[in-house]
Amino acid sequence: MQNEGKTLKGHSGKKWTGKHVLGAVVVFFGVIFAANIAMVTVGIKSFPGEDTKQSYRQGLAYNQTITARNAQAATGWSADINIRDKNSIVLKLTDRGGVIIRGLRVTGSLKHLAETDKDAPLKFAQAADGTYIASIDKVLLGKQWVLVTSAKQADGTIFNTRNKIWLK
Repeated sequence: MQNEGKTLKGHSGKKWTGKHVLGAVVVFFGVIFAANIAMVTVGIKSFPGEDTKQSYRQGLAYNQTITARNAQAATGWSADINIRDKNSIVLKLTDRGGVIIRGLRVTGSLKHLAETDKDAPLKFAQAADGTYIASIDKVLLGKQWVLVTSAKQADGTIFNTRNKIWLK
């Protein structure tokens, strides 16, 4: 089988020239380039990459974050979080001795794991037993969320929580 002196022919019998090969290479890499641009565009639009506002500035002030976490640990407070009847989140905050802490201003939100535009604020109110309860919209059920809460006492003591929860 000798191929010397013969030209490469396609199925149609036409000769492949340098222009044909160049065109095939340009089309091939053009499709790859277009697919990459489309994937990058969709990726950036669907998730901007920032879970918290001004995360870079927060990173610069990380020593303050460590100090705040140490101060929170020194309070001896603990949080117990439960879902009640698929329609409310119950937050129970206790001190070192297990006594329920009352009179706090509690704020919170449910953060979607991938899409920040789906984050949902929560309104906590103190119940008669000292727990703090927030209603859940039924649209939020059936997904995993990050529950972020912040409880502030009148003297300025702050207790923050961040927990992954599944709303069935």
